[in-house]
Amino acid sequence: MAFFFLKHWFESHLRRTPVYLKIKSPMLETERLFLRKLQDHDIEEIFDMRSDPSVMKYIREPQTKKEESLNWIKMISKYWVPDGIGFCAIIEKESKSFLGWCGLWRIPETDEIEVGYAIKKDQWGKGFATEAAERFLKYGFEDLGLEKVVAVAFPQNKASRSVMRKLGMEYAGIGNYYNKSLVKYEIARSEFESSILDQHPDS
Repeated sequence: MAFFFLKHWFESHLRRTPVYLKIKSPMLETERLFLRKLQDHDIEEIFDMRSDPSVMKYIREPQTKKEESLNWIKMISKYWVPDGIGFCAIIEKESKSFLGWCGLWRIPETDEIEVGYAIKKDQWGKGFATEAAERFLKYGFEDLGLEKVVAVAFPQNKASRSVMRKLGMEYAGIGNYYNKSLVKYEIARSEFESSILDQHPDS
């Protein structure tokens, strides 16, 4: 009887504990962040972001149903195998808080691989997008063997363009991406490797 009670309590406790608080095997990590693949249990955090007009201003219309956000999680997770691309949850190591998402994706119009990111509004301005995106550039070049990674944004999205420049990406013009007129920035593997050496000359 005691065993049954403890087993029931333990299982119930695990169900109540947000899964993102139990970080066991992150896909990638940085000094401040864990980056792990998005899962269905991230729906509350994802919906909070994707229903926020401020967060979605330069992405798409805010979502109004959790089912839409869940479908998005499933859609951007289906290419981990075999392509090795998708989006990860950004988790702050210190607080274990969910901060947003970041990852690599294939642009349908050009077949180029882009790095994409979004951060919760109350976490803007802390460098999390740049830190996560830089780690994904490293993953793309070193693990996937990519020769180039791009990023796209609305011309008026100054914050996203600032992240791209901080990553060492160069402006490459305006084009049609995702059926929208967006600016494109890009960085080659050799340029990324040079920037890393400049930052860490003794490594």
